[in-house]
Amino acid sequence: MKNYYFWTIIVWVLIVELYSVLPYRTPISEIDNLSQLPSKGFVNPEIAQGIIHVHSTFSDGGGAPDVIAKEAAKAGMDFVILTDHNNYEARKSGFEKQYGRTDLFVEMESATPAGHVISFFSESAALKNSDYEAIIQSSYKQVVKKEFYPGLFVSIAHPTNIKNPWGRLDKLADGLEVINFDSSWQRQALESPFQFLLTILIYPFNQSLSAMRFYDPFLKDFTAWDEMTAGGPGHFAYLAHDTHSKIKIDSERSLSWPGYFQTFKMASNVLFLKEPKALDFVTRKHQYYQSLRAGRLAIVYHSLFPFQGNSWVTQCGDTPFISGDVVTTGGSCEMVIRTPITPFSKIIRLIKNGEITNEVSIEGNATAPLKLPLSGNGTYRVEVLAKVHTALRVTLNRLVPYVLYSPVYVQ
Repeated sequence: MKNYYFWTIIVWVLIVELYSVLPYRTPISEIDNLSQLPSKGFVNPEIAQGIIHVHSTFSDGGGAPDVIAKEAAKAGMDFVILTDHNNYEARKSGFEKQYGRTDLFVEMESATPAGHVISFFSESAALKNSDYEAIIQSSYKQVVKKEFYPGLFVSIAHPTNIKNPWGRLDKLADGLEVINFDSSWQRQALESPFQFLLTILIYPFNQSLSAMRFYDPFLKDFTAWDEMTAGGPGHFAYLAHDTHSKIKIDSERSLSWPGYFQTFKMASNVLFLKEPKALDFVTRKHQYYQSLRAGRLAIVYHSLFPFQGNSWVTQCGDTPFISGDVVTTGGSCEMVIRTPITPFSKIIRLIKNGEITNEVSIEGNATAPLKLPLSGNGTYRVEVLAKVHTALRVTLNRLVPYVLYSPVYVQ
């Protein structure tokens, strides 16, 4: 009988620990009280939420391009950018198009002598129909030799990946994958095998808790981002899912994990658009790429909580500026940061030139905007972190990233 009570207590303790952190349940309409947002000087651009860096069966992925697009639509995404290794067969085969609410764009992950890069080449008149080797060489020359090709922009892929790290981070590309999910789980598996195993074991019971244990950005990648943007505008950084939905076991067998939908619903890139979304596919693609290239975006862990209700504006008199903008200070300016009511308290960090200059703790039910003064010229970005822990603080007890904004440049 004693054993029965003992194991009953153990089971209940495990249940409480595993299910004390659950995904949000409140409808967006109740979370996002837009009446709290002032109209004067507030920039509320349209947003496009999407996935960048995914692999299909045209390289080493486990799903066809149309399946990937449908999984992205199910996760609520507006776009997904497919980046198969050294080819764009998906576009040649007619897969680049709209699937319901979701646009599928096709670019390429290029294996250059310096490391892998994502080649956004499809808007380059000279390269969009080129052979694969020409795109690879052009991407390499643009990064290393600074030979620029109109319409081409290039980002460093998985800069600190265990298997394929970038060899020359001093050679700055146009952009950087500041978070790469594929690299993250490989790093956790190698450096903290017990924690990785626990994360995997939790997954069937509580995917939300398992995901939060996985959210652990790598400091070296953020240092590279801050160094990249220290010289001023012209660079961008984003979250790369790098989803394959396929783990190779041997030459004939593979495991379909993690799935496309499971990773897509964890987090995404939110693009800030300067104008309403275009109605036609080609114009909309150009619009999205303009925002990405300009760094008008934020990384959002929306499985933690939706993005709606968040904003960060640098207000100079009646003129507002958002991520990616160059701020010319002609008078008094301040940062205005808003977050929605959440079930967790938050830490808001203001980072200038790679150094934390302000760190403020706010309660989850706080509705007043946080206002922080500017402290001279520099590159500023904002991080919103969630204070999340389980009931016993055993499986989770740390700050979890929620919204990571790209910088503004104060000159």
